[in-house]
Amino acid sequence: MNAYYEALARLDVDAFEALHHPDVVYNVSGNTIISGRYNSFAALKTILPLIFEALDFERFQFAKNWKIMTEGHDSITAIMEAEGVARNGKRYDQRYAHIFAFRDGKITSVHEFFDTQLANESLEFTDKDPCQTDGEFTL
Repeated sequence: MNAYYEALARLDVDAFEALHHPDVVYNVSGNTIISGRYNSFAALKTILPLIFEALDFERFQFAKNWKIMTEGHDSITAIMEAEGVARNGKRYDQRYAHIFAFRDGKITSVHEFFDTQLANESLEFTDKDPCQTDGEFTL
C-alpha cells in the first residue's frame, strides 16, 4: 500500500497504474463531477486532468500522510491526507478514506470517500459538466 500512496505523492501516474489490475473498478463517492463508477484504469485516467488542472502542485501534495487502518487477506482500508492550495488560491486540505480489494497482488477495486463539498468549492467543480462514468457508485 505504501507504493500506492508514494506514487500518488510523486504524481507518478505510470507507477500508480502499475499497481492496478487491468479490470480495476473505482467507485468515487459523493456529488461531484467525478463521482461515480469507473470500470478500468483507462476510464479513471480520463478524470485526472480535471483534478490536476485545479491544483497548484507547487503548494499542494497528495498523500502527505496516510495510515492503513485494517488489513485482511485480500483487502485494506486506509486513510490519506492531502494538503495545500488549489490554483484559485483556495485551501484544499482533504482527507480520503479508501477501501481496497486485491487479486494476484494487484488492486481490483477501490471505494473512495472524501469531503465532496470541499472538493466542489475549492476545485470549482460546480461550474463544470459531470464526467462520463461507467455508472453510479456501487457497493
